[in-house]
Amino acid sequence: YRRWPYFFRSGGSGSGLYVSEDGGETWKKRQAEDGLPKGELGRIGVAICRSQPNVVYALVEAEKSALLRSDDGGKSFKSVNTDTNIVPRPFYFAELRVDPLWPNRIYSLEYGVSVSDDGGKSFRRLPGADALHGDYHAMWIDPADGNRIYLSDDGGVGVSDDRGET
Repeated sequence: YRRWPYFFRSGGSGSGLYVSEDGGETWKKRQAEDGLPKGELGRIGVAICRSQPNVVYALVEAEKSALLRSDDGGKSFKSVNTDTNIVPRPFYFAELRVDPLWPNRIYSLEYGVSVSDDGGKSFRRLPGADALHGDYHAMWIDPADGNRIYLSDDGGVGVSDDRGET
């Protein structure tokens, strides 16, 4: 990512999503034929469901940014959401989290926190997060209890015991 006073550029040659199936010995770049957006890619956020690791989400900055889902561990992806606001500032925000026990519940961190209970097709604001500072960059979900969440933003840390409702 590079910013000038009048222009910015994100992504570039070599940018992409790479997958290893041998513990990192070799890597294969996923392409448009694997379900990624066509053209040059920028920042990509990836989240894997702890209880079902074949479920992988990718928030991809592209000419037409998209939220993608894989149900085969990243071998192929399908677009689940291409809303223009799926990532409001893609060169800056690309953080996703998946509930460790509920693979269709995903969180998107940006100015606020949005949550989806349908695998990313639709999102709503997380009410408890709206009561905090904003500009979110980190989230931890208790692997044994998805109700317990820690959120970190530019103002500090918030803790929830009800999946972010308060």
